[in-house]
Amino acid sequence: MSEQDETEVRFEGIVRASCYLPALQGKQFLGAIIECADGREWVIDYDEQSPFHAFADRHVVVSCRPYTPEGQRIGGDQIVGHFRVSTMRLVEVTPEAEFVEVGPAHHLSGRFERGTSDTGEATLSFVSANGDTFLVTNDPAGAAIGRSGDVLAYAVEPSPSSPSPPAQYLWIICPCSPADLWEWRERRS
Repeated sequence: MSEQDETEVRFEGIVRASCYLPALQGKQFLGAIIECADGREWVIDYDEQSPFHAFADRHVVVSCRPYTPEGQRIGGDQIVGHFRVSTMRLVEVTPEAEFVEVGPAHHLSGRFERGTSDTGEATLSFVSANGDTFLVTNDPAGAAIGRSGDVLAYAVEPSPSSPSPPAQYLWIICPCSPADLWEWRERRS
């Protein structure tokens, strides 16, 4: 992917996120878009597992940099361009909000571990190659307990209304097979 400009921009809009619909035929856009008040739309991710889906239909402020994706890309009359998000934050935090903010994507090496919270609930953690431990906030497709590997990780800030213990939180996307992705879709439906 080529960078168009190193200038970071900041703007507001509504996140529109798509999910896989088995009844639809053909290729589906499964990513996320920011829809501005003037109707223009900016593609912010193509991955159906992205953390931006947690902000679907919510008003956000984003800081991002424009880029031109390589290969296939979505277009249309309303699609103005593509942005790589540095931060996304809710404009208004409501009790049902799961997260307040998500940061930029980082590549990390490490392994997944299962644990138990203070309340007895099962937890999923990611232990980085340098020994830092993070609580995982999502259910990543292809996550294998104990096996080392590389992941795409986003720092997320849980909503103050969620009963989250003090910790560092990550939303993780693993490299996964099509079979892993289908199994993940079935868990979510």
